[in-house]
Amino acid sequence: MDMDYQSTTTSKVLEVLDALVKGFCKKFRKLILSGSSHGGYVSLNYLRFYSPECIDRVFLFAPSYSSLRLTLEEVGYKGVESWLKGESELTFKECNTGLEITIHKDFAVDILQKGYEILEEDRINFPETPPVDIYIAHGTKDEVVPVEHSRKFVSKVKVSAYKEVEDDHRLTNTFRSLLEEFCDDKQGSF
Repeated sequence: MDMDYQSTTTSKVLEVLDALVKGFCKKFRKLILSGSSHGGYVSLNYLRFYSPECIDRVFLFAPSYSSLRLTLEEVGYKGVESWLKGESELTFKECNTGLEITIHKDFAVDILQKGYEILEEDRINFPETPPVDIYIAHGTKDEVVPVEHSRKFVSKVKVSAYKEVEDDHRLTNTFRSLLEEFCDDKQGSF
């Protein structure tokens, strides 16, 4: 599901995801969770704060590990004080697309109160040994989430597979082949 930044928070998305996972677990023995960008952030936080029960593995594509920090780096730190306190929405033009984005007034407060940021400077807020197999792909030409963030994450967390590809944030040219590769990868190696 897409993240509707204007009307929701990470916590609300996690609650919906948990309800979906619990429902699907009643029908299926194993599930694969997947997320791209902030969806990867949500997936990783789901593993941190919820019981993954029937989640077998997680596929992450150019995942964000620090959505709040990346947002602040894009819009700047001036003029966002009321948004950081949950007093107003944040509206800005996205650098890469030029699209105007509005982010819910409680988005930052939610992240700060719940401790959702996974990458904070050199600290990784995630178990060194994850509860499930994690597969990560990240484009070396990503201008939204720096590939260095994935490199830091995999240097401290034991993932089943990590692959860098010459592609952009959306993995426009390689997504399909990466997905096929991850799904075919029974042994956790490429």
